[in-house]
Amino acid sequence: MSSRCGWWWTKKDPDRALPDCDEAIRIDRGYVPAYVNRGNAYLNKGDSERAFADFNEAIRLDPNSAWAYNARGDLYKSRGELDHAMTDFNEAIRLDPNYAMAYFFRSNLHKMAGDFEHALADLNQSIRLDPGDAMAYFTRGSVSYLMGDTPGALADFTTAIRFAPNDAAAYFNRGVAYYMLSGHIADAEADLRKATELDPRDAYAALWRDLAERRNNMPSHLPEIVKQLDRTAWPAPVISEFLGESNLAQTLAAAHDNDPKASRARTCEANFYPAAMEELIVQR
Repeated sequence: MSSRCGWWWTKKDPDRALPDCDEAIRIDRGYVPAYVNRGNAYLNKGDSERAFADFNEAIRLDPNSAWAYNARGDLYKSRGELDHAMTDFNEAIRLDPNYAMAYFFRSNLHKMAGDFEHALADLNQSIRLDPGDAMAYFTRGSVSYLMGDTPGALADFTTAIRFAPNDAAAYFNRGVAYYMLSGHIADAEADLRKATELDPRDAYAALWRDLAERRNNMPSHLPEIVKQLDRTAWPAPVISEFLGESNLAQTLAAAHDNDPKASRARTCEANFYPAAMEELIVQR
């Protein structure tokens, strides 16, 4: 029952998973995997409180369960309790030094904190233990890019695409990396085109594809792509400016948000994308 429950929650079908987990726990109230599986099924339903209770019970029943600590750590991370998340990931790794996913999850905390060296070290270890994990390669590629290692980033994004050929984010990130690398604008355009084909609703992929097409002296497909984009959500004002429907002052005004952090990020983007477009116009 517990195994079938685990299978269903990995398929994002908690309504089928939960009855199996409940039955497994009814049969054996001390069976730790059933609690972890049920906790993950509750997360599928967005019920973090019940998930937290199940992960806690799993740890109470088996304080040596690296899986339970890792699951609870990921929940702490999603709740923004990063210190507690780090404690749980550290404990999971202490209990099982060969637990690839725990290194991967911990790497994300390091990345969020801007500690790229430790993030890279954890990702190296995660990939060594599980060399077929596309997400680990993708994340290591993004960290390498942030550290200025564009060739390393490209290599990892390429491996991620090999393992997950329909991952729009991997094509998008590799396309941006190619765009920033001299002599690879055709590669950038091809990847960004693929990203928009795989995820037609990604406004950022649409913006970067437009930049790559213009830089590659190709016709812009933005007027066609925009039909599938949400024109009410950010970065819609940037899209409007790219289409000639508004100007920079209007884009900057639209970037304001009640959340200061979001407002700063949007203002940065409101300045960056039009500047990148203007640079292409000047170069011509």
